[in-house]
Amino acid sequence: MMSVHAEDVAPTTDEEKAFVAKRDAIADWESAYNDEQETRPQTLGVAMADSPVGAAGWILEKFGKWADLPTTGKGDPDIWSKFSEEELLTNIMLYIAPGSFVTATWMYHGKRLEGSQTFPAGTRIKVPTGVAAFPDPVFVPPPRSFAEKTYNIVHWTDMPRGGHFAALEEPELMLADLRAFVALVPDARS
Repeated sequence: MMSVHAEDVAPTTDEEKAFVAKRDAIADWESAYNDEQETRPQTLGVAMADSPVGAAGWILEKFGKWADLPTTGKGDPDIWSKFSEEELLTNIMLYIAPGSFVTATWMYHGKRLEGSQTFPAGTRIKVPTGVAAFPDPVFVPPPRSFAEKTYNIVHWTDMPRGGHFAALEEPELMLADLRAFVALVPDARS
């Protein structure tokens, strides 16, 4: 997810402008979860901590919308085509068993308080950066040219499939790309 960039970065090419327009249109429909957690983390956190079924519904909805999934005959995401019941229940239990849903929501509140959804104007990340650009249906990857305005991109792969949960959805693609990046950047191996 290359969603954090310097605040003065602006799209200049047609491809970059199309990306920003698409990103903004998707955010209009898909950012309510972020707004709730940024502004009222306790409300959501306590409700989810008190309701395992509610927590499961919240999490499964995100898997259904954010993963790169085929659709059923009714047009719904086919979550079972990519994830097993065990994988999904394990993920849900990582929030329910230790009671971590409340603290997980606070990350969004902290981001809002810090203003860390963008870097300060003029920021340039000089560390060699590798990007595995999975075709995430909600967190659309930017064009490489847009990411390069903030990051020192030395490795970029446009992935053929995989969404927000890329390491779980396409672990072989993710591992192969990570290995390619580490082999390319000598300092990354230490």
